[in-house]
Amino acid sequence: MSRFKRLPPARLGTLLLMLGLVVFAALALIPLRGPSPAGSGAPVGQFSAGRAEPYIERIAAEPRPMGSVANAEVREYLVERFRALGLRAEVERTTAADSYPDHASVAGRAANIRATLPGTEGKGRVLIVAHYDSVFTGPGATDDGMGVATVLETARALKSGPAPRNTVEFLLTDGEEPGSIGAKAFTDSPSAGDPKHTVILNLEARGTTGPVVMFETGKDNSAFLSALSDRTPFVTSMSDEIYRLLPNDTDLSVFKKAGFTGMNFAVVGGSARYDTELDNLSAQRQGTLQDMGSTVLAATRHLAGRDIAPPGAGSSTYFTVFGLLVSYPQWLGPVLAALAAVAIAVVLWLARRRGVLRLRGLALVAGTLPLPLIGSAALGYLGWTVLVMIRPHYAAFAFGDPYRPGPAVAGLVVLTLAACLCWLLWMRRRTDAFAVSAGALCWFAVLALVTAVVMPGASYLFVWPALFGAAGLAVGPRLAEKSPWLAPALCAAALPAIVLFVPLLAILFPTIGLAFVSAALVIVALLLLPMLPALLPLPRRRAVPVTVAVVALLGTALVGVGGARDGVDGRHPAQVALFYVQDADTGTASWYSGADSAQPWVSRYTHGAKSPAEKDVPALIGPGGYRKGPARGGSTSLPEAKVTGKRSLGGDVREVRLRLSSDATATALSFYADTRGTKLVDVTVEGRRMPGGQNRPSSTPWKWGCHLVAPADGYDVVLRLRGDAPLPLRLLAYRADVPAAALSSPRPDTIVWTASGFGQSIGIRTIDI
Repeated sequence: MSRFKRLPPARLGTLLLMLGLVVFAALALIPLRGPSPAGSGAPVGQFSAGRAEPYIERIAAEPRPMGSVANAEVREYLVERFRALGLRAEVERTTAADSYPDHASVAGRAANIRATLPGTEGKGRVLIVAHYDSVFTGPGATDDGMGVATVLETARALKSGPAPRNTVEFLLTDGEEPGSIGAKAFTDSPSAGDPKHTVILNLEARGTTGPVVMFETGKDNSAFLSALSDRTPFVTSMSDEIYRLLPNDTDLSVFKKAGFTGMNFAVVGGSARYDTELDNLSAQRQGTLQDMGSTVLAATRHLAGRDIAPPGAGSSTYFTVFGLLVSYPQWLGPVLAALAAVAIAVVLWLARRRGVLRLRGLALVAGTLPLPLIGSAALGYLGWTVLVMIRPHYAAFAFGDPYRPGPAVAGLVVLTLAACLCWLLWMRRRTDAFAVSAGALCWFAVLALVTAVVMPGASYLFVWPALFGAAGLAVGPRLAEKSPWLAPALCAAALPAIVLFVPLLAILFPTIGLAFVSAALVIVALLLLPMLPALLPLPRRRAVPVTVAVVALLGTALVGVGGARDGVDGRHPAQVALFYVQDADTGTASWYSGADSAQPWVSRYTHGAKSPAEKDVPALIGPGGYRKGPARGGSTSLPEAKVTGKRSLGGDVREVRLRLSSDATATALSFYADTRGTKLVDVTVEGRRMPGGQNRPSSTPWKWGCHLVAPADGYDVVLRLRGDAPLPLRLLAYRADVPAAALSSPRPDTIVWTASGFGQSIGIRTIDI
């Protein structure tokens, strides 16, 4: 007889349960691999990464920020490509301005590209959007070269077949990077059309690799989610809920504010290269491009061939299971959560009557279960702190992953397992497996009820484990103590938890990065808790705590190895920020550095402790402050302001007209107002009015600000003021480099500029009006 057959029935059930969960986890991850890239010889009606990639090679050869020569050249190329496909393409040039809460306003002259594939009879419209500009420091092969290439190849595939029922429009926006200026220009124009019969498909990037994620929808998503059923990317309505809480914006944010609805697609892996000079052709992956293109083409064909429902369809809770789309009306979430809670309460009441469950044991489990969750979050924070100590350059990756996070993430997951096992060791002397299962389900029921009200799109993560768990608990007391089915019954919640949580975690870890890994580790702990009853009763031998200690040591070792091997070299450079600031008022020049300012090359220029810089340089508002040092040599663009008119508007209201400009090398202008003595009623830039008051939660005098992009021709600004006191304005001009004459040595190839604080020069001048 084999050793396997000699296993006690209860242990056999535990073994089979664990093997089954591993299999389901693997199956849940398979769809994230995406499709194989199709070559240039693929059928004409299919999306081909091989045909789309040359577009990226052409447009991502160098940075193409709004207003640059490269931006204009790429625009001409894209118009020619649309026309070569047989589509009528036009460039729409408009000045746009937008205001945001707690953020400086933004204005600029956008040049959008629009092409149309007319429909045959439908009244609806599918609008596919990507932005063709890039950041100053990087060529934007993925952000958003991949999106632009997807638009062009999708247009080719659609044009090769019969005309769609609904009109399909292709919009390539300008100026998304500095503040979705092109999207604002479009929604303010007659070209915007009817929001009620339009669905937006916005193509973005938050990284450079990995599977495509549909991470955000607009209102009434029930009307168009089915478009993803033909080729389903990873989707979860939880991401929609989280994205609403974040200060992040894309072009879809502007469309939603204008009354449109739709879906936002992006890739999130490889975020270390996002918006840096490393987002280049070598970072581009054909598999990722194919995933984006196949998804968008399938969704477009679905929407273009069916009636697009007007508003009123309602919202859905949605997620993927084994690559299949699951969705149901959002109102059903609270019903299912209440049903799960009632089912668990009834099962526990029956178990109490049968003597299977003691309330004292249940209270102990439920009361202490938050401990492993808190411990997991603490381990994530401690792990990140240790990693930054090992690798100080990690501090610059506060909003994304470093280059090689795998071992460190694996180690933190193992440490989370150790934390859960420590809690289980404590519980084994005080209660039994049924109480542990019941206590975990009580928390899942509570979380299901809370999220169903507060974050309805996330409730499914807790509803389905709670429902499965309630069924398992109902069966458990009827099984013999040594039945091989007892462990699967008590751990029934683990099956949907594995299927729902594992792919979510695979996307969540690279999205939030190691800096915020604590949030992901709490979800890992929630995933592990329903499995723990299968391990009880643990034998009361020293081998068990020794095993837990070994698990903890393994996790610690993995974290250490991860930090040790992820060093700095030419392929994995450190990311730093360095600003050259020239103050025309004082005649001085200074260096400022934020992220990883202790890096040896940067520390040549700045020193001392970090402190706020916003009073002197209003644009420098990074958390934690900046180090500062004197700059020797060099010069940069300086802002110029000319008062072109003044007049009284009656009462104590007056109007001042300004002409703001700089030299030809300036990439942007900003102006900030000290409104302590004079109220700023409103500001008009090139005919676009923005509210005054205060738009910056600043501790400095500069309470209102506006950013003007691509100021080659200057900007006409009108300020309406209330009060007779002078209004101080702090003017800033930017250039997308630092003066070589001020550097004591060239930037080494082991350093790149950060995405949010790239090396740039700022010229400053203060005036009173």
